[in-house]
Amino acid sequence: MSEQLQQAYNSLMAKAPGAAFQKARALYLNKYPLPQPDSTVPLRLYVCEEQLQESVQPANDGHPNHRLAILQSRPGQLAVVHWQQPDPPETEQLRSYLQNTWDLNTDELKITALSAPWFRDGGHQSRFAAPDELAWQQQTLLTLQEGKEK
Repeated sequence: MSEQLQQAYNSLMAKAPGAAFQKARALYLNKYPLPQPDSTVPLRLYVCEEQLQESVQPANDGHPNHRLAILQSRPGQLAVVHWQQPDPPETEQLRSYLQNTWDLNTDELKITALSAPWFRDGGHQSRFAAPDELAWQQQTLLTLQEGKEK
């Protein structure tokens, strides 16, 4: 799996609104692409179909009232958007972008061009399944108070 892709996903998720704010989070993911080193490239990569899993488990610190709240995010798909352009990018342009920017092999991806433009007519979009390993996780320590006797 591409280290560039994982680092960009981590950076995007670290700034995303919390999972409790579903509409704000969805808007954020539609508005902001994965950060890429060359912002002059007319292609952008966006997260689609985010899958969130939340869980709480005992903390490993030995304290009986401590818990870890864990949030894990995974994209179901990624969208390559030909920014502000109604037509898809040239095949070689798309291949070069995915390979050079994200270290992804287009021969291993099933890329599907969609007829609907990206969010708010942002440009032509093509989608593909995100790599299975692409995930982000956040852990928060919860310190629960013991019940007080009256």
